[in-house]
Amino acid sequence: MPDPNSVPVYRLTETDFQRHPVWQFTTDAEGVDGGDESYVSPAADSLQRGVFGSFMVGATYRLTHGPALPGAVQVDILGAKVLFTPAFIYIHGKPIEALASDVATRLARITKTAANRPEGWRLNVLFDGESAPRSGRIARFRLVQAIGLVLHLISLRFNRRHR
Repeated sequence: MPDPNSVPVYRLTETDFQRHPVWQFTTDAEGVDGGDESYVSPAADSLQRGVFGSFMVGATYRLTHGPALPGAVQVDILGAKVLFTPAFIYIHGKPIEALASDVATRLARITKTAANRPEGWRLNVLFDGESAPRSGRIARFRLVQAIGLVLHLISLRFNRRHR
């Protein structure tokens, strides 16, 4: 039986991340009541290196122009290796994919600031034993983003095979 708090990741809201900053992808929702691998539940534990799991974690995005915006980053923990993928940014309560090809255009239109795009992110929670939240930059060029995502997927596939 899946966790009754499981929801599809695309239904998470900014308020959900305020209540529970870490959501874990569930494997027990697959095949039950239409559930699949896109379902997440509030995480029972904090983020820890040395485990295996995929999480959606509340974050704050820094823009080239304008205020910081709330959002989420996918965090994949593969034992000692930790991978981060910017997922989405909330603006006026609506999610925008952080790496979408039109993210700069959409942000510029909504914020009424030309050439506005996400430059980086910072998690809203700490990993156990760390004193500062993890953060990262977002590549400006689409080719660099694409290469990074392909390497991320290859790493995930390799690590799942050897687990």
